[in-house]
Amino acid sequence: MIRSFQTLALAALMGASAMVPAMADKERIQQVLSQMAPGAPAADIQETVVPGLYQVVLGVTVFYMTADGKHVFNGNLINLEQGVNLTEQRLEQARLDALKAIDPNSMIIFKAKGETKRQVTVFTDIDCPFCKRFHNQVEKLNEAGIEVRYLAFPRSGPGTPSFAKMESVWCSANPVKAMDDAKNGLEPEAQRCENPVMSHFQAAQFFNVSGTPTMIIDDGQMVPGFVPAEELIPALLQGN
Repeated sequence: MIRSFQTLALAALMGASAMVPAMADKERIQQVLSQMAPGAPAADIQETVVPGLYQVVLGVTVFYMTADGKHVFNGNLINLEQGVNLTEQRLEQARLDALKAIDPNSMIIFKAKGETKRQVTVFTDIDCPFCKRFHNQVEKLNEAGIEVRYLAFPRSGPGTPSFAKMESVWCSANPVKAMDDAKNGLEPEAQRCENPVMSHFQAAQFFNVSGTPTMIIDDGQMVPGFVPAEELIPALLQGN
């Protein structure tokens, strides 16, 4: 009995001593990051399965640093035995966490018909031709049980006609109809109000969105560009 207690105590001591270098490594890496980007929020730093290598998550950016904080690389860490992209897994969770910070009431939502089976959040631009093509198939997506949630990303930026159009759509008494009309070529009636277009525009930059449409699926995957409904619907509903 005494020996078993001694064994447990030794194991606990070894575990505690193993935690000390890990904590020191994390603190060292955070210190390096703080020097590189003063004022940046604290990173989520975790050990990887590779000895001496740490995964660093800042917002929706994932990269890796060595324990001494001297080397960094940006790439995918893949488990070959399981065929799992560990970097993408962490990115997907980071995107979902970031999406939760965006108020759904600030979005223009085209709800699914009947049961909601899947949900896609789309950064869109009224003047983007491929965004219009995507919107033309939203009804098909809704009928298949897929909810479409729009976020504004006028790529031309603040102070441009596209930006003003999107503000007018969001300020409309019926934003869903206004979005529908705008996507079908009708000029939205100029309106001004307190609106989320600027915050959505900033969110797009946070998510590293470079073009429209860009979808974020409800499992955290990010899909840039236009995808035809005949490909998108089966891909989303597979296994449902």
